[in-house]
Amino acid sequence: MKRPTIHLTLAPYLTAGEASGVRVTYTLSGLRFETGQTLCKLPELLFGIDGAKVAADGIHAADELGPLALTHTRDEPTPSFTMRRWTTQRSTKGDVTVEYAAPVRIVDFSTANGPLFDLRAEGCGISAGGLGFLALPEQDGIFETQTQWDLQELPVGARGVSSHGEGTVRRTTTLESLTFTFYMAGVLHSYPAEPDPTYGVFWLSEPTFDASLIGQQGRILYEEMCRFFREPAPGFRIFVRKHPYPGLGGSLLPGSRGYMFGWGDTETHTTEELTRLLAHETVHNWPLLDGFSHDPSQVSWYNEGIAEYYSMFIPHRAGLLSDDDFLRLLNKRARGYYANPLQSLSSAAAAGLYWKDWRAQRVPYGRGLLYLIDTDHRLRQASQGARSLDDVVRTILERDRAGQRVTLDDWLELVTGEMGESAKTAFEAMMSGEPVLPDLDCLMPRFTAIESPIDEFDIGFAYYSFKTRTVSGLVETSEAAKAGVRDGDLIVRSPAAHTINGGDLTEIALTLRRGGKVLDLAYQPRGKKVNGLQWTKSPNS
Repeated sequence: MKRPTIHLTLAPYLTAGEASGVRVTYTLSGLRFETGQTLCKLPELLFGIDGAKVAADGIHAADELGPLALTHTRDEPTPSFTMRRWTTQRSTKGDVTVEYAAPVRIVDFSTANGPLFDLRAEGCGISAGGLGFLALPEQDGIFETQTQWDLQELPVGARGVSSHGEGTVRRTTTLESLTFTFYMAGVLHSYPAEPDPTYGVFWLSEPTFDASLIGQQGRILYEEMCRFFREPAPGFRIFVRKHPYPGLGGSLLPGSRGYMFGWGDTETHTTEELTRLLAHETVHNWPLLDGFSHDPSQVSWYNEGIAEYYSMFIPHRAGLLSDDDFLRLLNKRARGYYANPLQSLSSAAAAGLYWKDWRAQRVPYGRGLLYLIDTDHRLRQASQGARSLDDVVRTILERDRAGQRVTLDDWLELVTGEMGESAKTAFEAMMSGEPVLPDLDCLMPRFTAIESPIDEFDIGFAYYSFKTRTVSGLVETSEAAKAGVRDGDLIVRSPAAHTINGGDLTEIALTLRRGGKVLDLAYQPRGKKVNGLQWTKSPNS
């Protein structure tokens, strides 16, 4: 049976010499839409950030019978999305063509750092995740797809790249895969300088770090991970965008084979710091559990925990990370977990705060990492060293490659099959928010853990004050109050939200405005002592 097709054209456009949006045009063949069926959908809000603000009457469609009238509606919000839909007012005949203009999202210094899926301008160039600006049909199944660029409004030398290649890309895939793809166009810098079929790093603005060096080191990491995960068809591209606001971060979409990385020039970042961030995101190319968009609480611990785990263990095993550097990274991440005042929340409760409180976003990272370290140890014990976490993860990956939808049920089936009902008990305890404290010998013979009281990270006032830029909810007995912070103070300058997770930050420096005065204050964000673990080299290692 002949597959349906979509031919997609992306045409960035300028206003006064600056990128201001992308004209999206596509033609669908081999589909019929009935009256009232969704022709296309686009998030109004996704993971706490704005999707492209396409006007309700801004999407135009036509078929063999002529113009196709559409009705615009909004779905009920979910924790991850507020979805908009355009439905047909009659059934369609023949090919359907859809056209609209997606404007860029306007951001400035006050914008909160968040997932990097939005359509963003950078000079005369653009970058985005498809999820943030592509209004496509709600259709399952496999399509013959073609994505091409129309760059005639951009300067000479402009290039268009997606996660899957440069220029026109043809793939046999789903429509969802087109939205789960990153895109960048403009006068691009790249590593390597010439197009490569399997790897590339692309950027529009010259960064404050050596992007080519990051690209070289990232390639070494990627190739090592391809070997470990037995990747049959390598391909990975990294897109680097500049923020007008403080904050470092990155985002990856399931199956995207791409990664969007953002930086701001108000901060300085080392090559090591950026390489570690890249290592985490590179792991996301492989062992993901399905279900994030439906219920992130069920799978975030795995998807982020696996990335935390293998971003350290694979480089360490390959000799790319020394014992000392491995311990430094592990102990930083363990401190961040144990010191997080929200780590005792259930996974469901934490997920409800993901897009409101950065500390809640960090819960599955640390929780997942420590739980997976513990699970690996218990798997080795149960099998007398014959089986490990690697075996379970590779089985999940094999199922995914075989076309199966791999979910939390697969994980529970595999670990209970290896370890019995105790595996389910440990999983439920982790999900409920009980602290994860692996056995002290879990990383023997090379490393051993020691029990270590850790100061809970306490900023001393309501976390959302960093978003409203006004202090509220001050705790009178906190270190912040002792340093002179008061409710109602306007926050002029503060640490970037993503640094406030307890792993490294030992001091919070604030510039506040109170009345006509500007105050510079600093304090140690320490709360109560909590039980935790830190690792050292084993005496005989």
